[in-house]
Amino acid sequence: MLMLNIESINDFYDTQFRQWPELKERYDELLSAERHIVKVDGMNIGLQFNPGRIRSTAAKTDESSLARRPCFLCKANRPKEQLSLGILDGWDWLINPFPIFPVHFTIVSKAHEPQEEIPLDMVAAADAAPCLVFFYNGARSGASAPDHLHFQATLKEEMPLLRVVEKYHPAEKSGILTSADFPVSLPVAFLSLTILPDPEGMQLLSILPKLYGFDATTGAPDPGMVNVIVWLDEARRLRVVVFPRKAHRPECFARNDESQRIVSPGAVDMAGMIILPRKEDFDILSPEEIASIYNQCGLTQAELKSLFNDKGLV
Repeated sequence: MLMLNIESINDFYDTQFRQWPELKERYDELLSAERHIVKVDGMNIGLQFNPGRIRSTAAKTDESSLARRPCFLCKANRPKEQLSLGILDGWDWLINPFPIFPVHFTIVSKAHEPQEEIPLDMVAAADAAPCLVFFYNGARSGASAPDHLHFQATLKEEMPLLRVVEKYHPAEKSGILTSADFPVSLPVAFLSLTILPDPEGMQLLSILPKLYGFDATTGAPDPGMVNVIVWLDEARRLRVVVFPRKAHRPECFARNDESQRIVSPGAVDMAGMIILPRKEDFDILSPEEIASIYNQCGLTQAELKSLFNDKGLV
């Protein structure tokens, strides 16, 4: 299996930039993207103004809309310039042409299959590229292509939540903690897993695809209501954070007045970097609105505890 480090990542980007000038332009534009920090409870939340992400943020993901458009992740419909790294069997490892970060990969199943459950191949990806963090958006939790199985990756330094988790969930404490167990007030609720390469760890890994939320309208369990991030810490211990969800988008997304906010949270947003394609939202999104968005799309700390206490996991 090919291993990825910073040098090989830079080489791949250089090759793609030479062959695909439009891609280079998009990444060059990202260098001037505006960012600022908003303090919400005990966590610094980053906001990024990124108009290039409007395609993903506002994507229509209902069945009829998906049926009317060609799948842009299928090989036949991708730009001819887009190359793939041969790292994981069954997957194409691609540079994301609509980036959030200066290093942004999309890892795409070679087969056209839906986002039905968390792909455990994210663990193999983390082992092959320990400098990266991998993230997955469930079919109704920020995925703009829920009809084609995929996950994404960026440099670990881009997600501040990793440092929070590693600080408050000690590496030697294997198993599951909830964000409510952390000795700090956090605006977003999640499960933190430290998985060791032993029988207990393998059992924990096997239940990962079952850790998801529910539909707020019906109350029914829904595998599409989840975001996940996966990485190896400095000791090469496997870390996983799961954000069970209850809604695809917050109420403010659909409003038709000055209180509208075009934000459609995926894993990156849930992990503390909120992507905003409109400047007016970037300028005025408040700590109170951020907390409300997290509580409407994700679970509250109390809901998280209740749901997974019932399952006997925490």
